[in-house]
Amino acid sequence: MTFITQKIANFSPTETSSLRLIVGVVLAVAIAFGFNWHFAFITPVFVAKFLSNKKPKLPLKKLVSIFLILTAAIVLGGVLTRFLTPFPAVFILIITLLIFWISYWNNSGGNEVIVTMLLVGLTAIPVLGIIDQRLAELFTFGFLFSCFVSLVLVMVMHELIPDKQLNEHEQLPVPANNAPVDLDAEGLPLPNKAVRVKLALLSTVMIMPVVIYFLSFQSTALLVLIFISLMAQKPDLVAGIKGSKALLVGNIMGGLIAIALYNVLKVAPTFSFLLLLFALIVGYLAKHIFSEKRTAPLYAMALGTTIILISSASAGASDADEKFYVRIMQIAFACSYIVFATVLANPLLQKLSAPTATRTIEPDKPTIKA
Repeated sequence: MTFITQKIANFSPTETSSLRLIVGVVLAVAIAFGFNWHFAFITPVFVAKFLSNKKPKLPLKKLVSIFLILTAAIVLGGVLTRFLTPFPAVFILIITLLIFWISYWNNSGGNEVIVTMLLVGLTAIPVLGIIDQRLAELFTFGFLFSCFVSLVLVMVMHELIPDKQLNEHEQLPVPANNAPVDLDAEGLPLPNKAVRVKLALLSTVMIMPVVIYFLSFQSTALLVLIFISLMAQKPDLVAGIKGSKALLVGNIMGGLIAIALYNVLKVAPTFSFLLLLFALIVGYLAKHIFSEKRTAPLYAMALGTTIILISSASAGASDADEKFYVRIMQIAFACSYIVFATVLANPLLQKLSAPTATRTIEPDKPTIKA
């Protein structure tokens, strides 16, 4: 154990993050696919999202507060679904306001993974509650348990494989006194309040038509709703031709990896072989995720898509083939919808990009904190 610890201590920050991602995702897959509770596949997806960014570990108090806030929000969504479904206009208005608030917080420097959890929970629960209240309750408990396991695994992985401590010559620069205080978690400047509001409106406009459609027609294609909710978090990043291509490339990459992995597993369908393949795939993707390349987010997107698709084959059901390829079609539809919606919104986003890029800091005026 001491030998391993010493070896890890000699790793570079990139190698440390890659190792933590590999071990964390493989452990999450082993737990989720091994116990296979309701919606267990959410655990490795969230673990991958937490560990694939370059942010430092969250303290225990922060993780506990995150889970308590998440639990309160999901329970609130379940209560609203149970008591307000007889009043569809009021119900849709409240869901719209909640999604707008989450989107605004996301564009104000909110934690991306927490935003993901909130959006998934608060869009999926109402849809399932309309179809079957029992199904909504199963999702609520399964989702919250998956989130809890994800947070615990993330905390454990940061303790087992800690970040390399920076010496005094490697410390991150401290912003000057006249630097903007409205920074995100990575120290990057945030857009001003007006731009945040407009971006949140765009995210809400992209998500709500799908939510209303699912509520009206009681569709069970929940994966489409989840993917659209996730991809609409950052409309300024996926809009336009370049952003649309990136979105498609990232998900196509994940789909191709999942197809290859699925067909290999059909030849040797053993649990240990599944974990070995995941270790190899995550190891390959981690090398790109933690690189300085502009394409790094595409590999993180591909990892999440791969995990979600392979989860359909983990149970070994007789219709696993059908479920697997249906999920591929659902993800393709979600990507197509986001591309269509963002291209339509591109003229407005181009107007938003100008004030964001040319914004200057005026020291005599107070800045807006997230």
